[in-house]
Amino acid sequence: ANFADEVELGRAAAAELALVLPFLALLFGVAVDYCRALRAAQVVDGAARNAALYASGTAHRDPAAGTADQAAVAAAVREGATLRPAVRPDDVTVTPGAGAVTVTVRHRFPLLTAAVGLTDGLDVSRSVTLPLAPRPAARP
Repeated sequence: ANFADEVELGRAAAAELALVLPFLALLFGVAVDYCRALRAAQVVDGAARNAALYASGTAHRDPAAGTADQAAVAAAVREGATLRPAVRPDDVTVTPGAGAVTVTVRHRFPLLTAAVGLTDGLDVSRSVTLPLAPRPAARP
C-alpha cells in the first residue's frame, strides 16, 4: 500500500463518519430526552403523591399554612421545584370526592429533540386518589 491509497482510505472514512454522525447525534439526543422524561415523570408522580397526602389529611400540616388544599398545592410545587420549568400552582388540581380526594399534577416538559422538529414537548400527568383521613371526634 502506498501513501495515495492511505489518503484515499482516510477520505472514505471521513465521508462515512460525515454520513453516520448526525444519526448518532440524534440517537444520543433521544436517549438523553428519554432519561430526562423518565426523571420528570418520577418527580411529577412524587409531587402528586405528596400533595394527596396533604389533601387527604394524612400528612400533618401547620394550621397556619392554610387549608388542606392549599397545603397540597404547596407540597406539589415544592416537590416539582427541581424540574425545569418547575411545577406551578396552576399545574395542580385537587378534586374532593365522596370519602376520598384526587390530586392531579400536569407538567409540560420540553424536550431537547424539539430542535430537530420531532416534537415540542411532552405532557406528563399523574393522578393520585387517597381516602380522607379519619378526623378525631370532638370531646364533650
